[in-house]
Amino acid sequence: MKTHSHVKKGLELLENSPLKLTSQRINLVKTLFQDGNQHYSAEDVYNKVKNTGLRISLATIYNCLNQFTAHGILKMVKASSDKVYYDTNLEPHHHFFCKSTGELIDIDAKNVNISKLPKIPESKKLNSIDVIVNISD
Repeated sequence: MKTHSHVKKGLELLENSPLKLTSQRINLVKTLFQDGNQHYSAEDVYNKVKNTGLRISLATIYNCLNQFTAHGILKMVKASSDKVYYDTNLEPHHHFFCKSTGELIDIDAKNVNISKLPKIPESKKLNSIDVIVNISD
C-alpha cells in the first residue's frame, strides 16, 4: 500500500507541475517512486529504467531528473564534489553519507538540532538547511 501512495504522490506532483505529461515522464516517476523514499544517482535511474524494459536514453534521464528537481518533484542532494543524488523524500530531513560505499541514509530532521545560524545576508531569506554527516566503514 505504501508503494502505491508514493507513486500517487509523485504523479500528483508531476500533474501539478508545468511539465507536459509525456509517457516517458509518467513512467519515470512511477519507476522512481515505486520503492518509497529512495536516493538515486542518474546512472542508478538509467539502470533501473533499463531493467523495466523502458527505452530512455541517459541524456533524457538527466534532463528529466533536472526538470523534476526544478519543479519540486525530486530533491537534489550533492553528497560530495562528485556524488549527486535525486531524493524522492521531499519532507525536511538530513543525510548520512558513507564515503566508502556511496550510500545516502535519511536522518529525521527532528534528530538534528541546530542551535545557531549565521546572520542571513541582507535582502536574502533562508530557504532550507541541509546537513550531510559524512561517515565511513
